[in-house]
Amino acid sequence: MTSLPMQHLGRLLALAMFLAALVGGGRDARADTAAAQALFDAARQLMAQGKYADACPKLEESQRLDPGIGTRFNLAACYEQLGRTASAWSTFLDVAGAAKAAGQVEREKVARQRATALEPRLIRLTITAPADAPADLQVKRDGAPVGRAQWGMPVPVDPGKHTIEASAAGRSPFVKTVDLTRAGATETVAIPPLPAGAPARAAAPPAGTSAPPASAAAAPPPRFAAPPPRGAAPPPRGAALAPVAGRAPAPPAQPLTRRRSKGMMVTGIVLTSIGAVALVGGGLALASACSGAECGTEEEFDPFAEDLTYAEESSEQDAGYALIIGGLVFAGVGIPLAIIGGRKVPVQPEKKAASAPAPPPELVIGPRYAGLRWSM
Repeated sequence: MTSLPMQHLGRLLALAMFLAALVGGGRDARADTAAAQALFDAARQLMAQGKYADACPKLEESQRLDPGIGTRFNLAACYEQLGRTASAWSTFLDVAGAAKAAGQVEREKVARQRATALEPRLIRLTITAPADAPADLQVKRDGAPVGRAQWGMPVPVDPGKHTIEASAAGRSPFVKTVDLTRAGATETVAIPPLPAGAPARAAAPPAGTSAPPASAAAAPPPRFAAPPPRGAAPPPRGAALAPVAGRAPAPPAQPLTRRRSKGMMVTGIVLTSIGAVALVGGGLALASACSGAECGTEEEFDPFAEDLTYAEESSEQDAGYALIIGGLVFAGVGIPLAIIGGRKVPVQPEKKAASAPAPPPELVIGPRYAGLRWSM
């Protein structure tokens, strides 16, 4: 049986990867959307109870899984209730920009009003560096890098403690922590010139000890010892015997084998893989099919209540059944091909001998005859 062309194998592999990405991607998106809705609802309940410290992380995770303007607005309001004025201010501005791009004028207006109301309460931190700062000077605020464009600029930060670090190669680092609590205050942290750091010294060996000389190192024992001369006394009982060189017996020759058809085996493996992907995709599609329940729609604007939209797909069950049937067909054809093509069969030596060219004729001359002799 001839092997499958490589271009056909490439097409089958591309089809398998497409099916896996299509099924896995749709399933992951639905799972993320459902988790985001559950987190959003739980955060809304916590905010109604005044538990903003527990609500904010849930809103952050909901926004990460399924970004939404309403979720981001609620997150900004949660930051504001926790006193994180800078985070709330910047998030409100993000909401205003997203609402403007989406054509939601009312949401943009409310978000800008909330951001403007927070501006007088913002705390700003300015970080300055010396004019002769080294080119590789790196500055961090609370572990996050601060680019050179921010040096000397008042940047809004949340109230609380902030740690500023500065470091450069071959210099001692600079670390300072400031506690900012007064609303509307501006604090400046000046990074001084970093002094040169002391070079690291190599550890010296303890006093009174020295490394052994090279000549004192024991020579490795010989691999094979020569036999004792004739008449010499035998070694004492219990003494270690030196290894004697020997030749290990050759293992028995294994019969030569080969696969029946490598192309058939590869084709079977590819078809079986496609069938497995299709079966998994069909099962997931049937499991996630909507049972007719209303998944929720977004109604009129409410900055503190946003419902995520779920679209009902009537053809999802049909697609699931089609994937399962196709997977069974691919697997039913691929498994026998992989088994039959991968089976090992012995190589027949007589076929090699038969295929070898016959020796040329040989001229034979005797006392009473002459002629040609050849082998059949």
